[in-house]
This record gives sequence, C-alpha cells and structure tokens, in this order.
Amino acid sequence: MGLPWARTDTNLPTHDKILDLIGMGPKGKGAAFVYVSSYLYAADNGTDGLIKKAVLPFIHCNPAEAKLLVAVGLWEAEPPGNYRIRNYGTKQAVGFAQQALHEARSAAGKKGADSRWGD
Repeated sequence: MGLPWARTDTNLPTHDKILDLIGMGPKGKGAAFVYVSSYLYAADNGTDGLIKKAVLPFIHCNPAEAKLLVAVGLWEAEPPGNYRIRNYGTKQAVGFAQQALHEARSAAGKKGADSRWGD
C-alpha cells in the first residue's frame, strides 16, 4: 500500500537539477512536471521509486522527457526501459516509517474495539 502523500524538499523549485531543466525551455518545464508526477506516483503506489515504462503515459511522460530526467540526474535508467527516481528511498524513509506506525496503531485500535464490543 502506498502513502497518501510524499515527502519532498522545500527547495525543489530552486534545486539545481530542476533549474537545469527549466533552463531548457518548455520541454524542460514539462520534464520537471513529470518528475513531480513520478514522485507522487511512486509514493501512491509503493514502487520504491521504480517507474516502469508502461507507467510513463500515466505520469504525463514522453520518451524525450524521460531522457532529460536521466540526463540531469533525477532519474536513473533501469533496463529494460524502466526508470528509478534517484535517492527516492532516502527521502521517503521517514514517510514509510510513519506509515508503518499509523498502520500498527490502526490495527491496535481495531483489536481493542473488537475485544471491547465483540462481534
């Protein structure tokens, strides 16, 4: 199960790799949007940063944008035709821990309610 939100750096709009993309004009701006979309897709679907080739249309990505994201170092190419968001796991580690804590608390609450109220 994925997270209903994703962690990101507050400096994302001014990150050097994003600025490199923006400097490339409209295609770079499109790739920057794809990066954000890929980040959210990975969090929502629990992919640990893996972006499969079949998913590209769903995150509004075309092959040229994928190449730009690899070129600036935001994505890494993974054969056959897949991609991985660079450093995704490091940035989301706290989020995954919080999700596990939430799920454990929810299960404990359900168990307590079941024992109190029965079936």
